[in-house]
Amino acid sequence: MQKTPDSRIEGSPHSNGFAAGRVLLGGSVGLILAACLNSSSLLAEAKRLPDSANRAVSLAVWTPLEAAASSLKLTWPRELGERLLGRAEDEPPITLVRERTEFTSETDSDQTELVVESVQREQRSEPSSLSSMNSAPELAWDENNPLKIWVLGDSMVQFFGETFVSMAEQSSLVDGTSEPRLSSGLSRPDYFDWPARVAQVMDEYDPDVVVLMFGGNDAQNIRDADNQWLERFGEPWVEEYRRRVGFVMDIAADDDQRIILWVGQPPMSGAGFDTRMQLLNELYQMEADERESVHYIELRSLFTDTSGEYSRYLPDTSGKLVDVRLSDGVHLSHWGGKWLSELLLSEISRLSGLGDLWQQ
Repeated sequence: MQKTPDSRIEGSPHSNGFAAGRVLLGGSVGLILAACLNSSSLLAEAKRLPDSANRAVSLAVWTPLEAAASSLKLTWPRELGERLLGRAEDEPPITLVRERTEFTSETDSDQTELVVESVQREQRSEPSSLSSMNSAPELAWDENNPLKIWVLGDSMVQFFGETFVSMAEQSSLVDGTSEPRLSSGLSRPDYFDWPARVAQVMDEYDPDVVVLMFGGNDAQNIRDADNQWLERFGEPWVEEYRRRVGFVMDIAADDDQRIILWVGQPPMSGAGFDTRMQLLNELYQMEADERESVHYIELRSLFTDTSGEYSRYLPDTSGKLVDVRLSDGVHLSHWGGKWLSELLLSEISRLSGLGDLWQQ
């Protein structure tokens, strides 16, 4: 029986090859398009690599591709996404808040001190005069009554919280808990009500130490008590956001024997996003300074290079470069989480009056 043209095509050994070729071609086009869309980010990552053959090759590949993609406007979807996430870099600079705070002493009641930006504050090697006024909690912790530590916050906590708990619980005197909530913060209580959750934890678990970290999702417009939108970083916005920060601090510090550590935001790779996080850090520092039991933990000096700039790779104590940040330029890597945990545990040891628990 004579075969029809259709049956000949169906049985042709070339039909599967043609289909596979189309799949391969489509996949290749997709990979090229994805590389073009992310070329600017990939080039930035290549520039931050340590000097090596890998860095040289990466720059040789991504520099011309990024130039071609930008000239053809192929990077706009990613740029749009960055804008929607509030991480665009081409915004006008934000003026950081400065505030004069008066301090009264026995020798000079008119003395004033300028509260400067957190980026200018050096990490303190000795307790400040304010910290030295705080007496250590008069509690005895042992294996039957462990030091209870709670870590609460947004996705930044997710990326270091478990590492912190694991390191803290190396001491038999410590019981640690980490509770991150992704995409949360203080700007959107309709999404997740952090004041209510913090109050619940204080009431039900009565922790001895509370570590709080917010901010990554908070640089956005917020609604006030009258349901009116406040434009971010305007004066009404700053006033309302400071009120929210202070409210959470006061809830956590309802027991004056409790140690509260408020962790600031680390430097960010995007200039615009980093500036916004610096402003939020200013507000956290100001509110913490008004409360004896709240201690602000500054991270910029821990996660910047010798020139004070963001770097994904930083030298450890032996001088070896370590990958301390994730490729998104925002979150901490495992090693970054370890560095932060060591800083927090050192501060807890000092403030608790128990010495260095984690060197026993």
